[in-house]
Amino acid sequence: KMVIIGVAGNTGAGKSTISTIIKNNSGAKVIDADIIVKELMTPGEKYYDEVVNLFGDEILVKCGKKQGKVDSSKLAKRIYADDEKRAKLNKLTFKYVGQKTKEIILENKDTNFIVLDFPLLYEGGFDKICNYVIGVFANDETKIKRISERDKISEKQALARLNTQINEDELKEKVDFVIENHKGTAYYMIVKDVIKIMHKIKKEENIEDKK
Repeated sequence: KMVIIGVAGNTGAGKSTISTIIKNNSGAKVIDADIIVKELMTPGEKYYDEVVNLFGDEILVKCGKKQGKVDSSKLAKRIYADDEKRAKLNKLTFKYVGQKTKEIILENKDTNFIVLDFPLLYEGGFDKICNYVIGVFANDETKIKRISERDKISEKQALARLNTQINEDELKEKVDFVIENHKGTAYYMIVKDVIKIMHKIKKEENIEDKK
């Protein structure tokens, strides 16, 4: 029996932390949209061609070892400054990530749990293939700090990115389970929360804990 669990939340909320805990607790296969996008963004891939088509080759690295690859910081600048282009890029991303996700699910059909670690789970309609969705939440201050440290951008830029994403109150209404992951939340508390949720899901689905 396969159960698909979506992990949703704004950038910087800590989705990958939650996905890793689920993986460690239940041997789940984690499908990380960001990793898929990185793989699809290599020269020769259809997605890469369509993205370059959309933004022009000024988003590419011009020289050195990475020549011809997409410069993610240049691309980020462009998408956060242009709503229309961002919407078009998202549409492309959903299409190609969706195809890849289906392939990975089929390859892992003997797995009890599949976790979708997707920043835009609802926006891309991926919640429709999930049996359950866990929402990960952190206050804005925490998220801004995490994003600016992770992506090496200013706090102002981090806030601008957050402002393009789903409102947290709206997200809380949609998800099945809520995990708070603010700065200073002890890791063991988060692990405890995740294990509790997984216990409920396993009980609901009659899945035995793997010894």
